[in-house]
Amino acid sequence: MAYVPDQPTTTAVTEALLVSPDFVREHTAISDNVDGKYIKPAIRKAQDMQLRIIIGDTLTDRLIAMVADGTIGEHEYYNALLVKAQYYLTALAAMEVIPKVAYKIGNFGVMRASDENLQAASSQEIDREIQRYQDEADQYCLMLENWILNNRAEFPELCEGDVHRIHSHLYTAASCGINLGGARGKIIGGGCK
Repeated sequence: MAYVPDQPTTTAVTEALLVSPDFVREHTAISDNVDGKYIKPAIRKAQDMQLRIIIGDTLTDRLIAMVADGTIGEHEYYNALLVKAQYYLTALAAMEVIPKVAYKIGNFGVMRASDENLQAASSQEIDREIQRYQDEADQYCLMLENWILNNRAEFPELCEGDVHRIHSHLYTAASCGINLGGARGKIIGGGCK
């Protein structure tokens, strides 16, 4: 009998993306012909790994559920939060997509994509473009955090630990453009369920 791996149980909630690949293409320099197979995982990673750090698990889950069931438009503050989060997620997704389209992993290992009519960018140019989107994401993150703190009474999903974590993050070295070598955006502790 052959081994059959466990099939993950997926629901509309876990599959809902807070920003579409078309939105990412429209608001970045990413070409219209970049396949969604590169953009969708980048969006999912941004919302599951970065947005959760910023606004907390409970509020992220609520936002995803509202997008999945189509009720987001009925709630003014959640809709406004979604719009602000979309620009943050777009910059993060662009950062993730850039190296993936420049270097592809195939049967022969890591390969560099090229075309006889196009000249591939150097690794330094790729790094500069990634840094540009990192700076943009940092700015959108700062604006998102400030907006959430100013409107925290509208989000019952935010607990005291979430608010403290967001407030504390605003005064770290990462939010002023100085990176002291630590992981960007990672704040440990202070969460609640």
